[in-house]
Amino acid sequence: MVVGLIVINSALLVLTWFAGPTETLFMKYGFTPSHPQLSTAVTSMFLHVGFWHLFGNMWFLWMFGNQVEKILGRWLFCLVYLVCGLGGDFLHYLLNSTSAIPSVGASGAISGIAGCFFVLFPKANFDLVFYFRFWALKTIHTYTSIAVGAWIAEQALLGVLSLKFPSFSVAFWAHVGGFAVGLVAGGIAVVLMSRRKKLILRRARRRSLQMRVNRETDSGLQLKF
Repeated sequence: MVVGLIVINSALLVLTWFAGPTETLFMKYGFTPSHPQLSTAVTSMFLHVGFWHLFGNMWFLWMFGNQVEKILGRWLFCLVYLVCGLGGDFLHYLLNSTSAIPSVGASGAISGIAGCFFVLFPKANFDLVFYFRFWALKTIHTYTSIAVGAWIAEQALLGVLSLKFPSFSVAFWAHVGGFAVGLVAGGIAVVLMSRRKKLILRRARRRSLQMRVNRETDSGLQLKF
C-alpha cells in the first residue's frame, strides 16, 4: 500500500502538469477552510504543489509507512492513512476557518502514520542530523520518542506562530491534527490487535532495539563536519 500511495501521488503530480493552471485545480480540489467539503478534504491529500513537496512527503511515507503497514495490514493502514488526513484537515479548519487559501498535500495523513509509528515503535533507532545550509554539522543517535517528539513539538510551535503571522505557507496544524489522530489509531491498534500481531510487534520492537544497542557499541556518537 505504501508503494501504491507513492505511485498514485506521483502520477497525479504529473497529471497536474498537463491539466491547465494549477491555481484553478487547487481551488477546485484543494481543501479550503472557508468552504469546507469532505470531498476536497480527500482529494487534497493526493495533490502536491511540485516535485520537492511530493518528494518530502513520499520520503516520510516510505520511512514510517513500511513498518506501520506490516503491523496494521494493507487495508487497515489505508483506512488509518485517510482518517489521519481528514483529522489533519479538521484541525486546520478549526484554527483557520476564515481562510480562503486551499491547502494541498499528504502531510497530514503522513503525520498520522508517524503518530502510529510513535506508538508502535517508541524506541526504534533514529538519527537527529543538524544542518547549516547543506552541511551536516552533527548527528545525535536517539529514539523515536525523542526524534519524532521533537519534530511534532516544532510543528506545534510553528502552528502557533502561523496564527500570529499568517504569511506562513505551510498548514502546520494539519500536521499536528494528523499526528494526534495517528496516536489514537496506534493506541487502539495495540489494544485490539490479535495475539499473533502482538507477538510480531514485540519481535519487531526487540529487533529495532537490538540494532540500536549494537550500533552504539560499534560506533558511539558520530560527529559530522
